[in-house]
Amino acid sequence: MDTDKVLVLNNSFEPLHVCTARRAIILLYTGKAERIEDSPSIIHSPSIAIIIPAVIRLHRYVRRPAIPAVSFNKKNILKRDAYTCQYCGRNGGERMTIDHVIPRSLGGRTIWENVVSACRACNVKKGNKPLHEVSMNLLRKPAKPVSAVYLGIMFYSPHGITSWSKYLPRGAGGDLSGSLS
Repeated sequence: MDTDKVLVLNNSFEPLHVCTARRAIILLYTGKAERIEDSPSIIHSPSIAIIIPAVIRLHRYVRRPAIPAVSFNKKNILKRDAYTCQYCGRNGGERMTIDHVIPRSLGGRTIWENVVSACRACNVKKGNKPLHEVSMNLLRKPAKPVSAVYLGIMFYSPHGITSWSKYLPRGAGGDLSGSLS
């Protein structure tokens, strides 16, 4: 039950964070939240079966302080891309490298929109060439995360949680539909 993740929405349907299924069920049964969407997972006890929620909404509005911009560093690039190679889709964990989509030698800049995570094999294969020369494509277009909150949420969203997509703003650092050629 602790491996299932649940998207928590503020009272205004704004994404707040991701919690465990256990925490979400506690919020539901104490009357602090309402169920918005269910996951296909069910947990059973001797007397009851509980459908695990995929998305819940808090009854009270939670004010959040202004959040500073997300730092541009390797750790946050890997988080944005969910530790997944943006060329082949392999998940490499902490051993991933970062790659400039347009190589620096060809005028590419070191910015959110030009840097992606890549496995070592794809990084070596691409080398110092543009994508079209090596017949490679990106799985999704790189973008700057809106905030650290969305960066944390986007870490979980590529893992088959499609019911979350309608609650996440487009361009939150993980538009799962776009790709570059």
